[in-house]
Amino acid sequence: MNFKEKYGKWALITGGTSGIGEEMAKIVASKGVNLVLVARRQNVLDEKAKLFKKQFGIDVKTISADLTKKEDLGKIFEETTALEIGLLIPNAAIENHGFLMDIPIDKELAAIQMDIVSVFTMTHHFGNKMVERGKGGILLVSSMIGHMPNPYFANYAGVKAYVANFGFSLNYELKNKGVDVTVLSPGPTDTPMLNGAMGEMDISKMPMSIQKPDYVAQLAIDGLGNRPHVIPGRKNTIMVRMTKMMSTLKQINAGGKMMDKAMND
Repeated sequence: MNFKEKYGKWALITGGTSGIGEEMAKIVASKGVNLVLVARRQNVLDEKAKLFKKQFGIDVKTISADLTKKEDLGKIFEETTALEIGLLIPNAAIENHGFLMDIPIDKELAAIQMDIVSVFTMTHHFGNKMVERGKGGILLVSSMIGHMPNPYFANYAGVKAYVANFGFSLNYELKNKGVDVTVLSPGPTDTPMLNGAMGEMDISKMPMSIQKPDYVAQLAIDGLGNRPHVIPGRKNTIMVRMTKMMSTLKQINAGGKMMDKAMND
């Protein structure tokens, strides 16, 4: 089966109006698959929908929703009832960084709601429908940070670790049901999220390569159904593999020293 035959007429992408999410949306749209774009700002959604319709000749449905609010998940499910979502990419995330005890707890609880609760809830909801049809795809977005201790990104490292192991486990559960599950774990990527952290961090002091979002997105879509895990960039891949060979204490100390160097005074 080709991409559209495998994943159907509709793909739902959260955070698909910028960064990696937008680039994935473009690739999916180029394959003739219609898009459901979910983000908070309706004006940005409308702008992207108009652009994608014109460029790719597809249908685009927009849903303005705040994934830190449980009730907005219900809104997404209600507004997609009549659509067969064959590809789910819950890409939206919140990243807070700094000394954990200085970060307001409401900000970190919002990150848990968006990065864990909404990812799980959407995967369960749409995954059930894919299993019933015997085909579909789920592309979960973790991070390199989710595979190693990362001081000053403690909660973000934790939620992304959840996403990674959740996806790896589901890969086995769903593969015999006709549903592909792939986990994307990008390193630093030239996106608004990274730019927001640049004032407090010097990425050049970290042994990771900064990738372009279109490159990351292409690897992710190419890997869907072919690989359980995609880590863009050779240096990033080596770093994750080397980290896993260390003892836990060495991982913690290595992560701490790396972040101490990168964090600007």
